[in-house]
Amino acid sequence: MKGLMKKLFNKRIIVSLVILIVLSSVTGYFAAQFYIDRFMIEVQAVTESEERVRDNVNTVLARNSGKLPEEVSATDSFIIAEYNLSKKTSIKKTTSGTVTAAGIKQGLYAEKIFQDGQYYSMKISSGLVSLASRFYYTIGDETIAFYSGTDIQTESAKFPAEPNELYTLAEYKAMYGSPISYFVNYIVSSNTVKEEEFLGKTENNNYKFRVMLDTSFSVMNYSFEIKTTSGSSKLPRFNSIELTFEIDENFNFCEINIDENYDVSIQQLGSMYVGTTGVLTEKYEYDGNFEIPRS
Repeated sequence: MKGLMKKLFNKRIIVSLVILIVLSSVTGYFAAQFYIDRFMIEVQAVTESEERVRDNVNTVLARNSGKLPEEVSATDSFIIAEYNLSKKTSIKKTTSGTVTAAGIKQGLYAEKIFQDGQYYSMKISSGLVSLASRFYYTIGDETIAFYSGTDIQTESAKFPAEPNELYTLAEYKAMYGSPISYFVNYIVSSNTVKEEEFLGKTENNNYKFRVMLDTSFSVMNYSFEIKTTSGSSKLPRFNSIELTFEIDENFNFCEINIDENYDVSIQQLGSMYVGTTGVLTEKYEYDGNFEIPRS
């Protein structure tokens, strides 16, 4: 009897071990599959063609011809507004807000101007660590001039008379993901929008929309800018991106509000990823005589 009980006990142990191994394998498979799926999507986003991710603008314009913004989807409204932006001869975008990483909040202020065939971009991050940069580019030139700032304030800094570096157009794009001519960091299309809604008209008769973006293809360019500006050796991993934007009756951007969450790899911490949130507001002006700062 004791021998029989011992055999049954040993059999139970063996069965339990088999079940445990099977469950572990299944759990491991799904966990590994989740990682592989996400990793492969991120890799595909990096290697995918931007043209394939974007919608055909002419198709979007044609199907919405003659419609008011309230009759057009949030995705198409954004695409039309970005197209109109690309046709402007004079643009000024001002960005302000905060970026918080590991509980440490940094102020962010930026200006970007296109005027008389020239592009100017300035960005200031102020807080525990303060950084300031300027870029200048004239259409037709082969290089983009970079200036590093000192005596940094919330919305201003002191810059040298001569550039710190000259980047080729290819070098700049490799570092920042997009050409300097882009005014919108994200790729908004039918391939990248997960949720969308029309939020109604504002008090000043603009039209307000909201879109939730996917976390890979929408930032296939923008990820490189974050990698460069954060000094990371790896691309960030985005968790969520929400854009709330206003356009006027002619489909011109007035304002874009950004709420994004991502993880950044910090080299000084052994490439450990740190949770980061950005809450930013971009305001647009057009058809003015915007002065490009030179000193």
